[in-house]
This record gives sequence, C-alpha cells and structure tokens, in this order.
Amino acid sequence: MPIDLRPPPPTALIAAIMAPDEEVLAKARERLADAIAPIHQLGPVYAFAYSRYYEKEMGAGLLKQLVWFEGLVDPAVLVQVKRQTMELERALGREEEGMVRRRANLDPGLVTIESLVLASTKYSGHRICIGPGLYAETTLLFQRGEYRPLEWTYQDFRTREAQALLLEIRAWLLPRRLSSAHPPG
Repeated sequence: MPIDLRPPPPTALIAAIMAPDEEVLAKARERLADAIAPIHQLGPVYAFAYSRYYEKEMGAGLLKQLVWFEGLVDPAVLVQVKRQTMELERALGREEEGMVRRRANLDPGLVTIESLVLASTKYSGHRICIGPGLYAETTLLFQRGEYRPLEWTYQDFRTREAQALLLEIRAWLLPRRLSSAHPPG
C-alpha cells in the first residue's frame, strides 16, 4: 500500500454555457477565456429543450454550448473554477426586482479518461461536497467505448454531440496519461 500521494491523472477542463441568445453565449465565452484559460475548442450550439427549470430566470428558447479549455488541470481546481464561474454569472446577469438574474449559466467540469465530473451548487445525495456550498458529481462514466450516462445524468450530456466532444478530449488525454505514467528516468 502506498504511503505517498500520487499525482492525479491528466484532466481536461470544460464548461457548459447556457444563455438566452448567441450574444450572451459569446460574452460568456470571452469572459471564461479571460478568467480561466484560453478556449481550445467549442462544441456546437444547440437548443436547450430538455428542461424548463431555467426559463423563469433566463427566459425561453435557451441555447447551450460546451467549451473545452486549453491544457491540463489538476482536478483540485474545480472548486476555484466553480467559484469563478459563479462570479462571471453575476457579472453577466441583470438586476431585476432587487435580485441579480443570470443571463448565463456556467457549469464547469472535468473530463478524464474514465469520466466526466460536473460541479454544482445544488446538493443531492449522489453529489460530494468539495467546498462550502459546492458539490461534484460523476455525470458520465467511460465504458465500452463511450461515456455512459448514470441515472441522474442530464439529458443533453447523453447526446451524440456531447459524446463526440468528450471522445475527442479523451483521445487527446490518452497519450498524456501514458507519458505521465512513465516519467523519464
């Protein structure tokens, strides 16, 4: 049994952006790139027609897009990144009736060779606390050649479009896993 901590496997950072229109999506992408890291690749923009949960706050006809940030990250940054995305949500929001209403919903996540983990502010029994008021959930597990959903996986993460981007990220991570597993010596 090892008594020393081992470095985490290579991890890629993504974010899901939900917004009422292309203009807010673009502003959110720009702010994310400035605050977190340059964007490596954009997933396609799609209509978020899977739930009406966000309509009261953000309006109907919402759009969503996944973004993949450049480089590898230590999974421990998820707490910091979630806090940064919450600040960006406030900055992009609008004041209405004494409250800030979001115009963009920004959910960061970590992609590994084995899974997709998303950060959330909403507690549920399957989510693990990673900081005060912050939780993480395994949303997808890689099995038999694809990222497979779990009972609680959001519908839009089950789509071919999400799968295509995640598999591309996984293919990028694989050689980095191999090189980190056998350090030069």
